Amino acid sequence: LEHTMTSPATDRTWSHLQEPDGAQPEEWKPTPSMTIETDEEAVGIMKIKVSEIHPRVLTAGDPHRVKYIASLLDEHHVVADNREYYTVSGLYKGVPVTVSSHGVGGGGASMQFHELIDAGAKVIIRAGTCGSFQPHLTEGSLVVVSGAIRRDGVTDMMVPLNYPAVASHDVVAALSKACDDFSGEKMPYDVGFCCTEGVFYDGPLGNKNEFWQKCGVKAVEMEASVLFVMSTLRNIKTGCILNVDNYIFKRLDPNNTEGYKPHRQIVADGTKKMCAIALDALIAVKL
Repeated sequence: LEHTMTSPATDRTWSHLQEPDGAQPEEWKPTPSMTIETDEEAVGIMKIKVSEIHPRVLTAGDPHRVKYIASLLDEHHVVADNREYYTVSGLYKGVPVTVSSHGVGGGGASMQFHELIDAGAKVIIRAGTCGSFQPHLTEGSLVVVSGAIRRDGVTDMMVPLNYPAVASHDVVAALSKACDDFSGEKMPYDVGFCCTEGVFYDGPLGNKNEFWQKCGVKAVEMEASVLFVMSTLRNIKTGCILNVDNYIFKRLDPNNTEGYKPHRQIVADGTKKMCAIALDALIAVKL
Protein backbone atom coordinates (compact mmCIF):
# COMPACT_ATOMS: atom_id res chain seq x y z
CA LEU A 1 0.00 0.00 0.00
CA GLU A 2 1.58 3.31 -1.10
CA HIS A 3 1.64 6.19 1.42
CA THR A 4 3.03 9.74 1.38
CA MET A 5 4.13 11.30 4.68
CA THR A 6 5.24 14.89 5.36
CA SER A 7 7.45 15.95 8.25
CA PRO A 8 6.36 19.43 9.45
CA ALA A 9 9.79 20.07 10.98
CA THR A 10 11.68 19.64 7.69
CA ASP A 11 8.94 19.92 5.05
CA ARG A 12 10.37 16.82 3.37
CA THR A 13 8.21 14.13 1.77
CA TRP A 14 8.79 10.37 1.80
CA SER A 15 7.09 7.68 -0.24
CA HIS A 16 7.31 4.20 1.26
CA LEU A 17 5.65 0.82 1.36
CA GLN A 18 3.96 0.10 4.66
CA GLU A 19 3.79 -3.50 5.73
CA PRO A 20 0.25 -4.92 6.02
CA ASP A 21 0.78 -5.75 9.71
CA GLY A 22 1.74 -2.13 10.51
CA ALA A 23 5.48 -2.81 10.76
CA GLN A 24 7.96 -0.01 10.17
CA PRO A 25 8.56 0.91 6.51
CA GLU A 26 11.52 -0.73 4.84
CA GLU A 27 12.90 2.39 3.19
CA TRP A 28 12.81 6.19 3.68
CA LYS A 29 13.66 8.35 0.69
CA PRO A 30 13.80 12.08 1.55
CA THR A 31 12.93 14.41 -1.33
CA PRO A 32 13.13 18.21 -1.00
CA SER A 33 9.70 19.76 -1.65
CA MET A 34 10.50 23.41 -0.94
CA THR A 35 12.60 26.09 -2.58
CA ILE A 36 13.91 29.32 -1.04
CA GLU A 37 13.11 32.34 -3.19
CA THR A 38 15.92 34.76 -3.96
CA ASP A 39 15.88 38.33 -5.24
CA GLU A 40 19.16 40.18 -5.64
CA GLU A 41 17.44 43.60 -5.78
CA ALA A 42 14.99 43.26 -2.86
CA VAL A 43 15.73 45.21 0.31
CA GLY A 44 14.88 44.46 3.95
CA ILE A 45 12.36 42.13 5.53
CA MET A 46 9.60 43.45 3.24
CA LYS A 47 11.61 42.51 0.09
CA ILE A 48 10.76 45.87 -1.46
CA LYS A 49 12.50 47.64 -4.29
CA VAL A 50 13.26 51.16 -3.10
CA SER A 51 12.66 52.71 -6.52
CA GLU A 52 9.03 51.49 -6.45
CA ILE A 53 7.99 53.07 -3.13
CA HIS A 54 6.21 56.42 -3.49
CA PRO A 55 6.36 59.31 -0.98
CA ARG A 56 2.67 58.87 -0.08
CA VAL A 57 1.99 55.56 1.68
CA LEU A 58 -1.18 54.00 3.08
CA THR A 59 -0.66 51.08 5.50
CA ALA A 60 -3.08 48.51 6.91
CA GLY A 61 -2.68 45.45 9.06
CA ASP A 62 -4.45 42.97 6.79
CA PRO A 63 -2.92 42.00 3.41
CA HIS A 64 -6.46 41.41 2.11
CA ARG A 65 -7.35 45.00 2.99
CA VAL A 66 -4.38 46.14 0.93
CA LYS A 67 -5.69 44.10 -2.00
CA TYR A 68 -9.08 45.78 -1.60
CA ILE A 69 -7.46 49.23 -1.50
CA ALA A 70 -5.49 48.31 -4.62
CA SER A 71 -8.82 47.73 -6.39
CA LEU A 72 -9.69 51.39 -5.74
CA LEU A 73 -6.58 52.65 -7.51
CA ASP A 74 -6.55 53.81 -11.13
CA GLU A 75 -3.81 51.27 -11.77
CA HIS A 76 -1.37 49.31 -9.64
CA HIS A 77 1.28 46.63 -9.60
CA VAL A 78 2.62 44.36 -6.86
CA VAL A 79 5.94 45.55 -5.45
CA ALA A 80 6.52 42.77 -2.93
CA ASP A 81 4.81 39.95 -1.05
CA ASN A 82 6.78 38.58 1.88
CA ARG A 83 5.54 37.36 5.27
CA GLU A 84 2.76 39.74 6.40
CA TYR A 85 4.05 42.51 4.17
CA TYR A 86 2.08 42.79 0.93
CA THR A 87 2.95 45.96 -0.98
CA VAL A 88 1.55 47.56 -4.13
CA SER A 89 2.22 50.86 -5.88
CA GLY A 90 0.03 52.71 -8.36
CA LEU A 91 -2.01 55.82 -9.03
CA TYR A 92 -5.03 57.17 -7.17
CA LYS A 93 -6.80 59.99 -8.98
CA GLY A 94 -3.59 60.44 -10.90
CA VAL A 95 -1.36 60.71 -7.80
CA PRO A 96 1.36 58.06 -7.15
CA VAL A 97 0.74 56.11 -3.94
CA THR A 98 2.03 52.97 -2.24
CA VAL A 99 -0.17 50.67 -0.12
CA SER A 100 1.33 48.08 2.22
CA SER A 101 0.27 45.68 5.00
CA HIS A 102 2.10 45.36 8.32
CA GLY A 103 0.32 42.53 10.14
CA VAL A 104 -0.81 42.64 13.76
CA GLY A 105 1.19 44.32 16.51
CA GLY A 106 3.82 46.99 16.96
CA GLY A 107 6.91 44.84 16.54
CA GLY A 108 6.30 43.75 12.97
CA ALA A 109 4.74 47.11 12.09
CA SER A 110 7.86 48.94 13.29
CA MET A 111 9.93 47.02 10.75
CA GLN A 112 7.59 48.09 7.97
CA PHE A 113 7.56 51.75 9.02
CA HIS A 114 11.36 51.80 9.23
CA GLU A 115 11.84 50.26 5.79
CA LEU A 116 9.21 52.44 4.14
CA ILE A 117 10.81 55.59 5.53
CA ASP A 118 14.24 54.38 4.43
CA ALA A 119 12.75 53.88 0.95
CA GLY A 120 11.56 57.50 0.79
CA ALA A 121 8.09 57.63 2.36
CA LYS A 122 7.20 61.20 3.38
CA VAL A 123 3.59 60.66 4.51
CA ILE A 124 2.31 57.44 6.10
CA ILE A 125 -1.33 56.96 7.08
CA ARG A 126 -2.47 53.81 8.87
CA ALA A 127 -6.01 52.58 8.10
CA GLY A 128 -6.94 49.97 10.68
CA THR A 129 -9.60 48.58 12.97
CA CYS A 130 -10.14 49.20 16.66
CA GLY A 131 -12.25 48.53 19.71
CA SER A 132 -14.27 51.49 20.97
CA PHE A 133 -14.21 52.80 24.54
CA GLN A 134 -17.07 55.25 23.94
CA PRO A 135 -20.70 54.11 23.45
CA HIS A 136 -21.40 56.60 20.66
CA LEU A 137 -18.67 54.98 18.54
CA THR A 138 -20.51 51.87 17.40
CA GLU A 139 -19.45 49.30 14.81
CA GLY A 140 -18.74 50.95 11.46
CA SER A 141 -17.95 54.34 13.02
CA LEU A 142 -14.54 55.89 12.36
CA VAL A 143 -11.91 57.41 14.64
CA VAL A 144 -9.40 59.95 13.35
CA VAL A 145 -6.49 59.54 15.76
CA SER A 146 -4.76 62.69 16.97
CA GLY A 147 -2.46 61.01 19.49
CA ALA A 148 -1.83 57.64 21.12
CA ILE A 149 -1.10 56.27 24.58
CA ARG A 150 2.13 54.31 24.34
CA ARG A 151 1.46 50.82 25.69
CA ASP A 152 2.76 49.21 22.50
CA GLY A 153 5.74 47.36 24.04
CA VAL A 154 8.05 48.66 21.29
CA THR A 155 8.66 52.39 21.47
CA ASP A 156 9.79 52.28 25.10
CA MET A 157 12.87 50.57 23.66
CA MET A 158 13.45 53.64 21.47
CA VAL A 159 12.63 56.70 23.57
CA PRO A 160 11.44 57.44 27.14
CA LEU A 161 7.74 56.93 27.85
CA ASN A 162 7.23 60.66 28.38
CA TYR A 163 8.04 61.21 24.69
CA PRO A 164 4.65 61.90 23.01
CA ALA A 165 3.07 59.86 20.22
CA VAL A 166 1.15 62.37 18.11
CA ALA A 167 -0.16 62.56 14.56
CA SER A 168 0.73 65.38 12.18
CA HIS A 169 -1.77 68.24 12.38
CA ASP A 170 -2.27 68.53 8.62
CA VAL A 171 -2.86 64.78 8.27
CA VAL A 172 -5.49 64.86 11.04
CA ALA A 173 -7.11 67.81 9.25
CA ALA A 174 -7.03 66.01 5.88
CA LEU A 175 -8.60 62.86 7.36
CA SER A 176 -11.32 64.90 9.11
CA LYS A 177 -12.13 66.79 5.90
CA ALA A 178 -12.26 63.56 3.91
CA CYS A 179 -14.77 62.18 6.44
CA ASP A 180 -16.89 65.34 6.15
CA ASP A 181 -16.78 65.25 2.34
CA PHE A 182 -17.34 61.52 1.88
CA SER A 183 -19.80 61.00 -0.98
CA GLY A 184 -22.18 63.60 0.42
CA GLU A 185 -22.93 61.11 3.21
CA LYS A 186 -22.87 62.04 6.90
CA MET A 187 -20.07 59.79 8.12
CA PRO A 188 -20.15 58.92 11.85
CA TYR A 189 -16.66 59.70 13.15
CA ASP A 190 -14.82 61.33 16.01
CA VAL A 191 -11.33 62.77 16.53
CA GLY A 192 -9.19 62.02 19.56
CA PHE A 193 -6.74 59.74 21.35
CA CYS A 194 -6.41 55.99 21.05
CA CYS A 195 -4.57 53.56 23.29
CA THR A 196 -2.02 51.40 21.49
CA GLU A 197 -1.71 48.08 23.31
CA GLY A 198 0.96 45.40 22.90
CA VAL A 199 -1.46 42.53 23.62
CA PHE A 200 -4.95 41.78 22.33
CA TYR A 201 -6.25 39.15 24.73
CA ASP A 202 -5.84 39.99 28.44
CA GLY A 203 -3.58 38.03 30.78
CA PRO A 204 -3.42 37.94 34.59
CA LEU A 205 -2.57 41.66 34.72
CA GLY A 206 -5.95 42.52 33.19
CA ASN A 207 -6.57 45.81 31.39
CA LYS A 208 -7.18 49.52 31.99
CA ASN A 209 -10.22 49.85 29.74
CA GLU A 210 -12.48 51.57 32.28
CA PHE A 211 -9.73 54.04 33.15
CA TRP A 212 -9.15 54.97 29.51
CA GLN A 213 -12.89 55.42 29.00
CA LYS A 214 -13.03 57.84 31.96
CA CYS A 215 -10.09 59.73 30.43
CA GLY A 216 -12.02 60.26 27.19
CA VAL A 217 -9.83 57.96 25.08
CA LYS A 218 -11.77 56.95 21.98
CA ALA A 219 -10.45 53.52 21.09
CA VAL A 220 -7.82 50.80 21.45
CA GLU A 221 -5.64 49.31 18.70
CA MET A 222 -2.08 47.97 18.35
CA GLU A 223 0.15 50.04 16.03
CA ALA A 224 -0.60 53.79 15.94
CA SER A 225 1.78 54.93 18.67
CA VAL A 226 4.64 53.08 16.99
CA LEU A 227 3.92 54.85 13.72
CA PHE A 228 3.62 58.25 15.40
CA VAL A 229 6.86 57.98 17.39
CA MET A 230 8.91 56.63 14.50
CA SER A 231 7.53 59.21 12.07
CA THR A 232 8.31 62.07 14.45
CA LEU A 233 11.83 60.75 15.00
CA ARG A 234 12.37 60.50 11.24
CA ASN A 235 10.68 63.85 10.49
CA ILE A 236 7.89 62.64 8.20
CA LYS A 237 4.12 63.27 8.31
CA THR A 238 1.80 60.69 9.74
CA GLY A 239 -1.78 59.94 10.68
CA CYS A 240 -4.19 57.14 11.48
CA ILE A 241 -7.87 56.40 10.87
CA LEU A 242 -9.67 53.47 12.49
CA ASN A 243 -12.90 51.59 11.86
CA VAL A 244 -14.68 50.36 14.99
CA ASP A 245 -15.25 46.61 14.90
CA ASN A 246 -16.47 46.20 18.50
CA TYR A 247 -17.52 48.11 21.61
CA ILE A 248 -14.99 46.90 24.18
CA PHE A 249 -17.34 46.71 27.16
CA LYS A 250 -19.91 44.69 25.24
CA ARG A 251 -17.29 42.32 23.84
CA LEU A 252 -15.75 41.68 27.28
CA ASP A 253 -19.08 41.48 29.12
CA PRO A 254 -19.20 38.07 30.87
CA ASN A 255 -22.85 37.80 29.81
CA ASN A 256 -22.01 38.26 26.14
CA THR A 257 -22.70 34.94 24.44
CA GLU A 258 -21.92 36.16 20.91
CA GLY A 259 -18.16 36.42 21.29
CA TYR A 260 -15.95 38.68 19.18
CA LYS A 261 -17.36 39.04 15.64
CA PRO A 262 -15.31 41.60 13.66
CA HIS A 263 -16.28 40.20 10.26
CA ARG A 264 -19.92 41.28 10.09
CA GLN A 265 -21.32 43.32 7.21
CA ILE A 266 -21.59 46.56 9.20
CA VAL A 267 -17.86 46.38 9.95
CA ALA A 268 -16.97 45.49 6.36
CA ASP A 269 -18.99 48.48 5.12
CA GLY A 270 -17.16 50.75 7.55
CA THR A 271 -13.80 49.41 6.40
CA LYS A 272 -14.62 50.11 2.75
CA LYS A 273 -15.58 53.70 3.56
CA MET A 274 -12.45 54.13 5.70
CA CYS A 275 -10.19 52.96 2.87
CA ALA A 276 -11.67 55.46 0.40
CA ILE A 277 -11.45 58.27 2.96
CA ALA A 278 -7.84 57.41 3.79
CA LEU A 279 -6.86 57.52 0.11
CA ASP A 280 -8.53 60.91 -0.38
CA ALA A 281 -6.72 62.28 2.67
CA LEU A 282 -3.39 60.79 1.59
CA ILE A 283 -3.30 62.61 -1.72
CA ALA A 284 -4.54 65.85 -0.11
CA VAL A 285 -1.57 66.14 2.27
CA LYS A 286 1.23 68.38 1.00
CA LEU A 287 4.65 66.79 0.90
